[in-house]
Amino acid sequence: MAFPKSFLAFLAFGISLTVFAQNEFQTLLDSGPEQLGTIFHHPIRRVAIVGAGPAGLQAAANLIEHNFAVRLFERAAHPGGNWLYSEETPIREPYPDKPVGQNPDLEIPYQLPVERYYNDGDDGLTLNHRWTEHWQPRPVWYNLFTNSPKVSTELPDVSYNPETPWVLSHHTIQRHVRSYASHHCINSNDHCPATPSAPPVASYSARVEKVEKDAETHTWVLTLRRLKWLQQSNQILEEWWTETFDAVVLATGPYTSAHVPEIDGIVDWSKAKEEEHYSIYHSQSYRHPEQYAGKTVLIVGASVSASEIARDISPFVHRIIASVRVSFSSRSQCRNAPDHIVSPPTKPIGARLRSLSRFPNITEFVPEIASFDPLKTHTDGIRDGKIHLINGSTLQGIDEIILATGYQGTALYPPGSPARPHLNTSWTGHYIPDPTLAYSSSRAWTMGRYQYYGLAKVWEGTARLPPPEEIEDPDTRPEVWLGEELFRRYITWLNDASLEHGGRFVQPPPIEKIELLKYFSVVHFLNATVGLGDIGLNPISMLSGQLNVENPWDVLVDEDTDW
Repeated sequence: MAFPKSFLAFLAFGISLTVFAQNEFQTLLDSGPEQLGTIFHHPIRRVAIVGAGPAGLQAAANLIEHNFAVRLFERAAHPGGNWLYSEETPIREPYPDKPVGQNPDLEIPYQLPVERYYNDGDDGLTLNHRWTEHWQPRPVWYNLFTNSPKVSTELPDVSYNPETPWVLSHHTIQRHVRSYASHHCINSNDHCPATPSAPPVASYSARVEKVEKDAETHTWVLTLRRLKWLQQSNQILEEWWTETFDAVVLATGPYTSAHVPEIDGIVDWSKAKEEEHYSIYHSQSYRHPEQYAGKTVLIVGASVSASEIARDISPFVHRIIASVRVSFSSRSQCRNAPDHIVSPPTKPIGARLRSLSRFPNITEFVPEIASFDPLKTHTDGIRDGKIHLINGSTLQGIDEIILATGYQGTALYPPGSPARPHLNTSWTGHYIPDPTLAYSSSRAWTMGRYQYYGLAKVWEGTARLPPPEEIEDPDTRPEVWLGEELFRRYITWLNDASLEHGGRFVQPPPIEKIELLKYFSVVHFLNATVGLGDIGLNPISMLSGQLNVENPWDVLVDEDTDW
């Protein structure tokens, strides 16, 4: 998994918004029928935010600053998003994958609000299973470090100590995120409403199960479910209710549903156990390396979680074998690449080179898995099982298999919206069909301070959206990432709006941070794996003036289903 995702802090951006046209709330925004995308049915006052990671927390802070009535919902008991580490592991991933966005086990009560009490064993489920399924422990292991430096992994208002190492432990990042939440009074133990009777901004251990648009009122109705573990009675209280909002920000992130590849025989192997421990499982459940002492481990995948878990377990294991699906045009492009990795690449070479280069030297690379032979028993592990590879060779003697095969995009999309809403955004990141809905699909660490300020300005009426001809121009639609030129255009758009309608002016990231980021990237990410010409940065002198490259590009590695 890619923690965190992306390169230049300011390159990643991708919120989505929504609008329904009428003529109220247009004193400042009424610019004629050619800009109906900026006309709202009614004033935006009450906003829901789903997710309390770096994105959702910044959205809440910015919207509160602009006097919106904000409610922040987070399924975990504390803020942090993917950086909320726990020794608990998620409920085991299904074999095969469930269809994206479907939860057939969820039954929403017919009448709301309602409360239910559960005892251990009700419906065949333990209390621990209910609790874990509800909050979904994050795919973070104990020894995980970020793959980008602190200059691009820092939230505003709570700077790191200057002595903090450049490469950050997730423990440091988790404290950093909690500090930001507390600074803005939206941590799990904070209650700082404007009036004593107002509800708290943040509602933790609360899941948003449904998001619907009311066609008559043009408001958003959220169906909510919160669990409380009642320790004295050893019960779980389940509360269901609904709340209505003028706008919604979905900041749920991409790492919500583990992806299991479709390989012949994998469902049979998924049932195999040694004692009470499954022999094949997704990397989301990995926590500590000591349990792999003396074992032969097969890691399926070649992206971030694959290489970093391999590095973590390498001092303990007997053997590490990595099944690699990604191809490269030349073995020389990676110091560990085996001879068989010679077929033409199917995507930009640099997107996986860095991860492949970070596998430990003891790693034995093999091609993609073609099939698993049926097992004779599911109670003695998988060591006697046979694995067929696409080159005709076989593997045997494997103790455990870690599926570092990425995640499915299962963000909370309302009915009728596309599976990847950022594909329907303009260069500003606004969701074209309806700007009362926003998606956080950018790198929130660095772009969040800009995108949520822009979101607040549009919703309060102090910024105009671009005209339709710019919104619908495919040449200006960035999908997920913003290059430096479009980023400058976005900064200009924000400042032009402030000049015309009021509001603070914003500055691009300090040049010294950009220079440090480039230097860090050259030293830590490009070493012997990617040439300078492959990554692309705008030609700003790199400290000594010797490192100049072109065109912005994300040199860090994302974790997706292209494992």
